[in-house]
Amino acid sequence: MTKKPSSTAGARIKSAAASSGQAVRRMAGAAQTAGKKAALRVSDLNSDGQVDNEDAKIAGGKARRAASKVAEGAGTLARAAAKHDMVKDAAAGAAIGAAVGIPVPVIGPAAGAAIGAVVGVAKNMRSAKPPKT
Repeated sequence: MTKKPSSTAGARIKSAAASSGQAVRRMAGAAQTAGKKAALRVSDLNSDGQVDNEDAKIAGGKARRAASKVAEGAGTLARAAAKHDMVKDAAAGAAIGAAVGIPVPVIGPAAGAAIGAVVGVAKNMRSAKPPKT
């Protein structure tokens, strides 16, 4: 036969459970408060203590500047790539392939351009001169 726990042991268990529940609620509240503060610090770009339209304007300006820098970099890269013979041959092949693919119902201009670009690159690879040693 097992012994029945005394009433003082039951009261202690209830008290411990209540204390642990309160501790969990306090920790959850502290985590929520910390999360809100962190979100405010990250989002409040003009440091006025609230996230508003001014912060959105600042974020939009930063996004435009970043996009402009990316576009400049992409343009520089595209200009450098356009000077390469392989790119020129691929572009010419794509243009011819697209024009040829227009009247063909199954192929179409997009697939024709892709096929033409591959043919242009292959042509460039075959005609490439080996490097001098």
